[in-house]
Amino acid sequence: MKLSELRFIESWAKTRENGRLRFALRTGIVWSVITAFLTKIFELSNYSFFEVYLSESFLKFFAFFIIIGAMLFWKFIWELNEKKYHKLLKNKENESNS
Repeated sequence: MKLSELRFIESWAKTRENGRLRFALRTGIVWSVITAFLTKIFELSNYSFFEVYLSESFLKFFAFFIIIGAMLFWKFIWELNEKKYHKLLKNKENESNS
């Protein structure tokens, strides 16, 4: 088993202990903030920082990204990581039994 796979198992086990809600809020919101700011960065060539990031339209856009990000990480990313975790645990168990 690769070192990266062992690290994933260890890391995901800790994440699972913290719970799904905490994962969705922490990771989903971080993803949302970064994505929302990066998608608007190109508008800075035409508008001021205030007009881009402190406008009512950006706040609505930002709130939308936070909701979508939390939901995305709550449902899909968690499920993908759970499948990977269980698969790797099974592989690790099979290797140790061989």
